[in-house]
Amino acid sequence: MLQTDISVASFWITNPTNDFYGNRAAGGDFYGIWYEIKPNPDGPSATMDVCPMGNPLGYVANNVAHSNIRFGLRIFILAPRQYPCAPLRNDSDPNDPWSYNPSIPAVYSNFIIYKNM
Repeated sequence: MLQTDISVASFWITNPTNDFYGNRAAGGDFYGIWYEIKPNPDGPSATMDVCPMGNPLGYVANNVAHSNIRFGLRIFILAPRQYPCAPLRNDSDPNDPWSYNPSIPAVYSNFIIYKNM
């Protein structure tokens, strides 16, 4: 079984670029809001040309997560950067155009989380 098969969430998000606002996640058995970001899509949509783990976070605001058994907000590796599929940094060749890959801030606005275990 996969982690997603045994760990339930009120909201399960696999692409951080989606906008996510005005939601309520309450009383779940595991996670209220779960960002399960993989390096690349799998299954029928599998490709190495898309890298969700490095994509920028969409508009995320005015969400609430409370009274969940585990976590109100769980994020599995999110490292937004200018070139999502390039390495975070490559010091081996300073002339490589991908050697500088700046981070992009991930902003969660007005996110209220309380009474989670």
